[in-house]
Amino acid sequence: MRPALLAFLVLGCVRPYSGFTPLADAARAGDVATIRSLIAQGADPNEAAGQNHWSPLLHAIHKGQIHSIEALLDGGADINRLSGDGITPLMMAAGYGYTDIVQLLLRHGANPRIADGGGFRAIDVAAAGVPDIDRFTLFQCQDETVRALRDADPSVHMNSKVATWTRAKGCKA
Repeated sequence: MRPALLAFLVLGCVRPYSGFTPLADAARAGDVATIRSLIAQGADPNEAAGQNHWSPLLHAIHKGQIHSIEALLDGGADINRLSGDGITPLMMAAGYGYTDIVQLLLRHGANPRIADGGGFRAIDVAAAGVPDIDRFTLFQCQDETVRALRDADPSVHMNSKVATWTRAKGCKA
């Protein structure tokens, strides 16, 4: 066999390493049965994976997989765990404007008072939006998500810089 053909066959069969664990892969895909099975077999529902070193819960939120989120919470995922980049699951869901996920997390005990290293809370991230390549929300008004966070804890106020940005965008929140 020619070396070029052999290299093509070998390299064509190699799947690039994503750095994801099987649980993170299942969470991203919305594969609830696999999530439950892996956790029952001892998989850690809080193990960081992928290049961002996110928990499976953050991976599920990133992909908008609400059923994965429920299964991970049922399996013991830490709802208030800070990721390596200092965000909580509630912050991520709020930044993406996933109101249904924000409400689910709040019902399960997510703390809207937790702040990142810059002092920003989930309400700030919801109002400001995020520059994520997969879900760019910087110029969107996410008023429903902001309302859900305010309803959960009326004593948590928006950062003044974020409030200025929100008004500049023409948002009601």
